[in-house]
Amino acid sequence: AGSIDVYDNAADALLASAEDMENDPDALTTAIIGAIADMDGALSPDQKGSVQFKRWLARESPEQRQKYRDEVLNTTPADFKVFANRLKALKDPSAAVVSSKAAFEDAAKAGKEFTLKNVM
Repeated sequence: AGSIDVYDNAADALLASAEDMENDPDALTTAIIGAIADMDGALSPDQKGSVQFKRWLARESPEQRQKYRDEVLNTTPADFKVFANRLKALKDPSAAVVSSKAAFEDAAKAGKEFTLKNVM
């Protein structure tokens, strides 16, 4: 049930992060640098080929990637708040979970309600 709790509390975590970033602009800068590093980190030759192939399959253009980079670079604490409020406003959120039956039963014991559908 731990992972589900993380999702259930995502909006509150985003609001807390936004407040932290308003009080400490360096925290926002650090988050942006981390996000850009994850997007454009150093890759080995075989990783470069794999990444390029995935981008080709997804029809992701260099212009789309640059637009996304620009959006990340221009992120503000207010953006975190807007997204958090959108999450809080969801009327009937749902989750699809692939797990073992034991994990499903543990989540049920922790008070999470799911409908179990066996696929195998």
